[in-house]
Amino acid sequence: MTRRLSSFALALAALLAACDGGESDLLRPDGGPGGPPATGRDVYEQPLAGGNSFACATCHALSEPAADGFRRPGHPIGDAANRPSYKNGQLGSLLEAVNTCVVEWMAAEPLREDEETWVLLEGFLEEQAGESPAEPLAFEIVAPPDDATGGDAEAGEALFDASCAICHGAGATGTTRAPALVGAELDAAYAAARIRTSGRRDSAVYEGLTSGRMPFWAADRLSDEELRDLVAFVVEVGGRPPPPLDAGVPSDDASVPPGDGGVPGGEDAGAPRSCEATHPKVGRVATLSTLFHGVTGTARIVDDCTIAIEGFHYDGRGIDVRIYGGLGGDYARGFAMGPDLVRPTPWEGETLTVQLPAARTLDDLDGVSVWCVDAAVDFGSGTFAEP
Repeated sequence: MTRRLSSFALALAALLAACDGGESDLLRPDGGPGGPPATGRDVYEQPLAGGNSFACATCHALSEPAADGFRRPGHPIGDAANRPSYKNGQLGSLLEAVNTCVVEWMAAEPLREDEETWVLLEGFLEEQAGESPAEPLAFEIVAPPDDATGGDAEAGEALFDASCAICHGAGATGTTRAPALVGAELDAAYAAARIRTSGRRDSAVYEGLTSGRMPFWAADRLSDEELRDLVAFVVEVGGRPPPPLDAGVPSDDASVPPGDGGVPGGEDAGAPRSCEATHPKVGRVATLSTLFHGVTGTARIVDDCTIAIEGFHYDGRGIDVRIYGGLGGDYARGFAMGPDLVRPTPWEGETLTVQLPAARTLDDLDGVSVWCVDAAVDFGSGTFAEP
């Protein structure tokens, strides 16, 4: 166990006392200093406008070992500007490779070749790469082992605090990038699958992903032995009593991903509007499944723009959690209705009423989800049917 812990011994200290510059800003629970980018390093270190709380530096150091001691799921990108190809040879330009991350992981609009954000980032990466040519990188997405149990939870905690903590916080206590895992009660198979294959099912360049916004850990970034240790810790910490609700990290006012009709703090936050009840879906009912955070309730379509969720239960935890509408269970391409549901006190049998954005109709949904926006995770959902 000492051997496995030794390579991570300094990382927890880096978490508690960050280095100057570079990736250290990622340790701030608010996701970085914010504001419009002034330099290419700003673009690398800070979340993009209109995206979620991830930045390039969330998943990619410039070199390894990283200045802050963290091991990230993505390969270092300090030489990326000089590589001849990207994404296992599928893409030929740096901009294409960056936009894969921007769209699939950072939930923002793709960068354009002539816009300032890209010009700044490209210049920064070219400066980091210098004149030396770089070899293309290869990665392998692998399924988790059939049996992910048997790991060392103590070694897993040290590894977690040297890697996963960049989003989930030291000790899995959560940040605005990812929720706390304390008290989450995850089983080993689920945790292992999330670590190995999290990401958009419809990815343009990655095969075998299973959903979510969390980055996957490829075979060369994490061994199966390390995976089992992480799983042992996640399962162990998931069985602990969760911290008080008012002790958590407050939710960001994060933007809804591009293409989603709901706007945080927009018209849905004001007085409800009156709608007719002419659509054939009016009166249909959906029973919410319980996936995470104690979600239960019965959703009913009240009129052409209003949905009421009766007997709504949800523990109030997460990061930017909203009611989403979608088709065929694809809430990643769906739209938000109503405000962020994260709050210090749980929802306990209340009636929650939300309305569709003005640009949407009931034709745009056949179900609803209690949806964690930044992580792209369904906490509980149901499909509408005749009562």
